[in-house]
Amino acid sequence: MTVGGLVGGANIMDVIKSAFGGIDTRLYVGRIDDENIPISYYLNERQNQINRFRQQGRSIDGRTIQNAGDFAWNTIVERKIKDEKIKEFNIEVQSDEIYDFLLLTPPLAFQNNLKDLGLYKDEEGNFILEDYQSAVQNGSLPDTTNQLLILWERYLKTYLADRKLQNIYNNSTSINDEEVKLDYLQNNINCKIDALSIEFNSIDNDLIEISDEEISNKYNIDKEEKYKLEESVTVQYILFENIDQSGLDSTAIVEKQDSLLQLAIDFSSDAEIMSFKESLEEYNLQVTDTIDVTESFTNNSGIPFNMGVLRSAVRFAFDNNIGQTSEPFNSNNGLAIFNILNKNSSSYKSLEESKAQIKRSLIRDKKKEFALSTLKNVNLNDDWDSISKNNDLISLNQDLSSNIGGSFQTIGRSNELSAIILEMNINDQSHILESSSHYFVFKLKEIDTFDEAAYNDLYDSLKTQVLNRARNQSFNSWLNNEKKNADIKDLRFKIF
Repeated sequence: MTVGGLVGGANIMDVIKSAFGGIDTRLYVGRIDDENIPISYYLNERQNQINRFRQQGRSIDGRTIQNAGDFAWNTIVERKIKDEKIKEFNIEVQSDEIYDFLLLTPPLAFQNNLKDLGLYKDEEGNFILEDYQSAVQNGSLPDTTNQLLILWERYLKTYLADRKLQNIYNNSTSINDEEVKLDYLQNNINCKIDALSIEFNSIDNDLIEISDEEISNKYNIDKEEKYKLEESVTVQYILFENIDQSGLDSTAIVEKQDSLLQLAIDFSSDAEIMSFKESLEEYNLQVTDTIDVTESFTNNSGIPFNMGVLRSAVRFAFDNNIGQTSEPFNSNNGLAIFNILNKNSSSYKSLEESKAQIKRSLIRDKKKEFALSTLKNVNLNDDWDSISKNNDLISLNQDLSSNIGGSFQTIGRSNELSAIILEMNINDQSHILESSSHYFVFKLKEIDTFDEAAYNDLYDSLKTQVLNRARNQSFNSWLNNEKKNADIKDLRFKIF
């Protein structure tokens, strides 16, 4: 199909594809590396997640469906990454592996499935493993298990391959004796310190000067990332609020709900025939609110959060023309009818609008600089009590106790502190360090001695703990890194 208005009579689908990086959004929901993801695949995964939510007793509303969609998309991304690595490592699951797994270690869910079919259970409902295994080995499983076995074979083909892949990464992880010893020291060696510190937020804003030039420079640096406004659609809407059901019987509730729905349908139909404004006058109603709607999922697409997720309203706004009025959409608060006022191109939040936000950010940064400069300008070899008394910003906290890897009162936790304290002697003084809320220096007053005998007694169990912790992180770290490096185009917001 060609359209004369397009340059050279270009094919309309070529234009659509070029707009979305070569992806036909009629068929595909996005792309992961070089593979387009069919909408049907995504919808199936989303429905699986919705079913899980329903089994958990969660109500299925717009927010739940959006969350299910996010889970589904992440599942699809991870599935592709894992499948490629499973193929690369040649660890696909074979039929005999599935047979052995179901024979020797039938999962509890599989046992329950068989019991639901009336098979292999005693009078108290307990699964009889020996009877089941005998039936498998003799090939005498009844035909009623055929469909169940097909479902479990499909599931285990993926599950067992995933388990192999995870074991490969987990078992490739190793630790050395120094890591085991450091873990012991951080959690078992206690110390006491004095700390001279400045809390960033204790610095008065009046001490910080921010020039207009600094604000302008910061705006230009962050403009693309922080102050770009998405393409949006300005809509006005009328809300037919939910009826108050208190004191009403079920019949009255149904009648009132039907009446409200009919009123909303009539209003929407009349607004399409005449205009939204004329329909408001005809029904003696007022616009509830005017908002800017965006396609992305962030900030609920511009729709008030108390209305819930209304992706149908978002699609109406972007897929229709100025002046058109929607059908009634169910929101948390009632039936909402939208009317399109304007289409807004992508733009930038102005410097004037952004100035207050930028100034707050610069003040936070400069408070840290001010705190560091203040401590650097103090002679830290002087008496710390005198330093604290002569400077309102500097606090002296004495006899702070914790294990060396823990959090100290006032200054909090510092990786720098735990890294250097083992090299210090009693009464040694640190250089200036940073925690999440303070710049500080400390003096070491007391520290436990290393008990080598106690460490040796704990070594084996401690090594197992540290190794298991590292292994548990290994696979997830690899997977998260692969997701970060993958070329992922998520176009769900253009479709749903």
